[in-house]
Amino acid sequence: MRDRFGREIDYMRISVIDSCNLNCCYCNPQDNNKNCQAINILSVKKVLCIVRAATRIGITHFRLTGGEPLLHPQIDEMVSQIKKIPGVRSVSLTTNAVLLAQHAKQLKEADIDSINVSLDTIDASEYEYITKKPLLDKVEHGIDAAIECGIRVKINVVLTPQTDVVALTRYASKKGTDIRFIEMMPVGEGHTNGVEPYEKVIGALLEVYGTPCHIDTENREEINSGYNNADNGPAEYYSFHGLDIRVGLIQAIHGKFCDTCNRIRVTADGRLMPCLGSSVTMDLVPDSCEFTDDLEKDFVIVQALKAAIKAKPGCHNFNDNAVTYTKTTETKTVETKTTELKAAEVNAARNMSRIGG
Repeated sequence: MRDRFGREIDYMRISVIDSCNLNCCYCNPQDNNKNCQAINILSVKKVLCIVRAATRIGITHFRLTGGEPLLHPQIDEMVSQIKKIPGVRSVSLTTNAVLLAQHAKQLKEADIDSINVSLDTIDASEYEYITKKPLLDKVEHGIDAAIECGIRVKINVVLTPQTDVVALTRYASKKGTDIRFIEMMPVGEGHTNGVEPYEKVIGALLEVYGTPCHIDTENREEINSGYNNADNGPAEYYSFHGLDIRVGLIQAIHGKFCDTCNRIRVTADGRLMPCLGSSVTMDLVPDSCEFTDDLEKDFVIVQALKAAIKAKPGCHNFNDNAVTYTKTTETKTVETKTTELKAAEVNAARNMSRIGG
């Protein structure tokens, strides 16, 4: 289905749980998920309803996120069941890999298409500083287990001024996995900690590997066919002499890719998010709805998805203070108070771990 700007929306990210077993400084610094207890979690049945409805309007690629999706007690079954739905072309997952070693075999048997591993450093002390947990060895075991099972793995790195680009790229090359460096989005703590990706990444690698070759990914048929050797996302890829892997940049701010955005999101509390760069969410299935059968429920979800795609903005407003939101609160005197908040202020107050970024 195309949105009002002509973009083909064929990709859905589903946050299946909003808790995490790490407390990364830019994502969940306040330990909002203490003891890994989820505030919101989507059941397998609900996820299958969402996916089934989504395929009816042309959404065919699905990524399961969180929080940490491997904390979901039925994540392996969920992947297996989604893959059986007619119209689904790919199912992938983004994880911190702490629990990946114990899930890799089951995920492979469930026919998962790929796994993205979030890993910002390969230095144990720095990893503990970033995540507040001394678990780097478990992450590395998880990556190795997935690769040994034959699962396609990519490594995602959120860029900070301290990121050791060369060390991480060498690590990815040793594992034979593509690596993508992601610009810090100005959400939550991330609004104060970003760096310019091209200068940081390409500048560092150029000194070691020489001039890069930009990989033309504009031909959608070439880059996305089969989703086996490429992506369904916004990464801009480069190759370097002596590296057998691709190095990707995902630049939400410095390389704004909104005009080719092909996705919508479902949050762990069962709401639709047309754009990550906006705090606007919509009901997926209103709590007041009562259904006589699954067909009627599918129809309601389809209508909600269509409304979300129609409401998808032309571009994000991460740092746009020209965009304002109206916040209405009740006072002690039962009067309503309306406050105009600038978009940058709203985004700075959001928590990435809660919105499945």
